[in-house]
Amino acid sequence: MALNQGNVLARGARVAGGIICAVLVAVEIIWITRDVKNVGAKDMLLTWIGRLFSGQEHAPLGTSVTDLILLVICLGALVAASKPSASGAFVTVGVITFVYRLPLLWVMTEDSTRGLPLRDRALYTGIGSVVASVALIVIAAAGRRPALSPGEPALSPGEGGGEPAAPPRTVPAVFAGLLLVFLTLVTVAWELYYIHRFTPDRVGPFSYWRQLSGQQPTGTLLSPSGFWADWAVGALGLATAVLAFARKPVARPMGMAMGWILAAYAVFILDIYSKQKVLFTFGDLPTSDMLQQLTAVVEIVAGLLILLLLALRGVHRPTVAAPWAAPSGQYGAWGTPPAPSPYGEAPYGHSPFGNPPDVPGDLPPEFPPNTPPRPQSPPGAGW
Repeated sequence: MALNQGNVLARGARVAGGIICAVLVAVEIIWITRDVKNVGAKDMLLTWIGRLFSGQEHAPLGTSVTDLILLVICLGALVAASKPSASGAFVTVGVITFVYRLPLLWVMTEDSTRGLPLRDRALYTGIGSVVASVALIVIAAAGRRPALSPGEPALSPGEGGGEPAAPPRTVPAVFAGLLLVFLTLVTVAWELYYIHRFTPDRVGPFSYWRQLSGQQPTGTLLSPSGFWADWAVGALGLATAVLAFARKPVARPMGMAMGWILAAYAVFILDIYSKQKVLFTFGDLPTSDMLQQLTAVVEIVAGLLILLLLALRGVHRPTVAAPWAAPSGQYGAWGTPPAPSPYGEAPYGHSPFGNPPDVPGDLPPEFPPNTPPRPQSPPGAGW
């Protein structure tokens, strides 16, 4: 079977992955609809961007800016489910959903969350999302089939048809990878600073580790702690950078998702400073707040750049066949088969080792022209 380089996702896998993405989108819409009924669309949106604080200026919300991020990514994967190259989108949704929903499994069983409205529903959402994310990753891995060459018949309907996912372009992928590595280092530096700053002797129960683990509620039911989200962005960014350097096709959907995540969280941070009327008022701010605002600006610009750079489609490298065999049993680039010999069906007679001694045959091509033929073997001579 002649194969193109790369793999595609089988039709059944695309259908199953599309159903899971549709369920994840429906769950987000249900939670968002619940928040709109409780506090109104305006207050919900203002809370998402940091203008209002859930549980302080209105009733507690179930959703946050993280749910907006997940909703956009799941919608993108749902649209991509109709394409044979959907495996990268499924992996992206699976990994990101798993990382952001995993904390619900222990946060919603903490004593500090007892009595919260819809606590059990949030726990079930977390369990279902984690299971669905793992299923998406398994489907994307197990449902891949080699892409068929144009005109090649499939073994079964829907298997191997279509064009495989394109890798990112080389130069944009390297540049995007370098940006992701830089932002990962910046994230780690900030987390080390927060560990030093938010110690129990300084902030009491609001210590770094209590917030990271979820022992201190965030104010919204479904959102992980800010520190957990920071580490998640750093880990996912570094993994995406490695994929981009290797020009893996999955780097494109993962990189576009990471660019969206970085920009969305950075806008959220800047809006909090804007609400406090200290946005870019560097003369009255401590150094840490100035640096945090500048970091958010860099993340917005870098996130959009990463999104655009990894959105560019590259081309597959041509498949190089082994030098000792022609593809698909054909001679192809090796020319036509040798002409049959007048002494038998084999090109050089019946002997698999070449011409028999009593058959002159043709001279090797390296002999000079007009060389007299080889003498025949003496009568009675053997091999």
